[in-house]
Amino acid sequence: MNRLNFQPEDWRMAEKLHEKIDLVQNELLIQLQQGKYGAAEITTERMNLLIKQLCKLRRKKREYDRFEETAKMMVQQGINLKVVARYV
Repeated sequence: MNRLNFQPEDWRMAEKLHEKIDLVQNELLIQLQQGKYGAAEITTERMNLLIKQLCKLRRKKREYDRFEETAKMMVQQGINLKVVARYV
């Protein structure tokens, strides 16, 4: 897993998700070997949810990088930027 795919504050969460995916993958292999296909189907759904969470963290990093690049470009063109924080 590449650290550059995640923001520094998200790295630990991504690492935990990756570890969980590894465990679920091993569980899935055991279930398939034992012929427990219903359980394997449920395990596959769990794995899919974990992968979606991992992808969400990666997408967050990409969007931030794109925002940062746009901000730098605007500053280079002489456009003054002001950070506005929004709290919900």
